[in-house]
Amino acid sequence: MISFFRKIRQKLLSQDRITRYLTYAVGEIFLVVLGILIALQINTWNDQRINRIKERATLNDLHLEFQKNKQKLDSTITYHKAILEAIQEVMSLMNEPESSLTNQPVDSLIYLSIDYFDYNPSQSVISELISSGKMNLISSDSLRILIFDWVSEIDEKTEGYDTMDEISQTQTLPYLTKKGSMKNIDYNGLGRVNGRSKFGFQNHRLFQDLEFENHMDNQFWAVSNYLLKLERLKEIVEATLERTKP
Repeated sequence: MISFFRKIRQKLLSQDRITRYLTYAVGEIFLVVLGILIALQINTWNDQRINRIKERATLNDLHLEFQKNKQKLDSTITYHKAILEAIQEVMSLMNEPESSLTNQPVDSLIYLSIDYFDYNPSQSVISELISSGKMNLISSDSLRILIFDWVSEIDEKTEGYDTMDEISQTQTLPYLTKKGSMKNIDYNGLGRVNGRSKFGFQNHRLFQDLEFENHMDNQFWAVSNYLLKLERLKEIVEATLERTKP
């Protein structure tokens, strides 16, 4: 096509027909520009197609990761709700006559009230998205916001766990170690292999102590606060699964 215009241009110049030459020159430039624009558009379409393929793959990876995270999160929430119930049961027995406590599973209730653990989800896909700068692959504004909310709430969850752990490690456990029988308490977990205490101490005596009630109340607050963080994470997980489903 360019060769064709070149021949016409040479012919027009030889005939001294400047106006028609300029017309053909403009036409030649227009075709060149048009070709460049078409090529650029094709490249843009191709880049967009590739990005959509990458986005779909990323959404699939996110969906799978959050499915696993939801299963683990649901079990963690259920377990810590059981801890709350155990603490409430302990507190309901406070200052009850010792004779009525001897038939209660006080050791197992105390054991459960301090047997917590942290929720540690998989974050490999999100970490890769953020560290590699590939967040722009995700076209959904609401999904990007959810991802950033997730990262923020994970920090909040960690803070909630650290608070719960600090209360237990610096207040509740030192109290139980000093005034109760940890061996009898641990008998309900991994400490079963060591048997019960030979000192004959009964932990139901703790239920006559106001300090013990205060520690259990602190435990209740800390676990409740941690559960609130987990419930917020669950909301984000469910919303993310909805927006990433195939």
